[in-house]
Amino acid sequence: MAKPDRPSSIDRLPAEVRDLIASLRRDGSTIDEIMAKLGELRVDVSRSALGRHVKSLSAIATRMRESRAIGEALVAQFGEEPDNRLARANLELMHSVVMQTITAAEIDPETGEAKPVLFDPEQAMFLARSLQSLASAEKTNSDRMIKAKELATKEAAKKAEGAAKAKGLSADTVDFIRKAVLGSDA
Repeated sequence: MAKPDRPSSIDRLPAEVRDLIASLRRDGSTIDEIMAKLGELRVDVSRSALGRHVKSLSAIATRMRESRAIGEALVAQFGEEPDNRLARANLELMHSVVMQTITAAEIDPETGEAKPVLFDPEQAMFLARSLQSLASAEKTNSDRMIKAKELATKEAAKKAEGAAKAKGLSADTVDFIRKAVLGSDA
């Protein structure tokens, strides 16, 4: 069994060869087709090492697709206000990273088996602080959005009041319109 900190035989290949492997796999090449191409280039790797590497590439691609899907869903969900959309997307992505960290598994390079990642006390403390910061950021964003909505409502009431006065409506009617826009007896 290989040591966990020892790079695999594929990881020790030149970057160009690793990029070629990734490119061939992305284009749909099978492990045997990749092995044939590596043979043409006189790159000596075992089929099992290549299989493990391709499996890890697949796991990375899956995570990237999931992250992309989350990002697209967030943009669709949080409306047209760019600041709110960006803030909410950042919060949701941070939440996703925290959840991936908690549920992470390491792939044994020899057996290909997933093993849960264990946290030491320092990592647990860092994760707790991350969650606390995330909760604080969500509260700050929520407070900011409430304040922005209140300001927009007050501005709308002011404009409606000005328009009603400009049309010569009675003071009672102007007051009624202002209260209707504000949604209260303000």
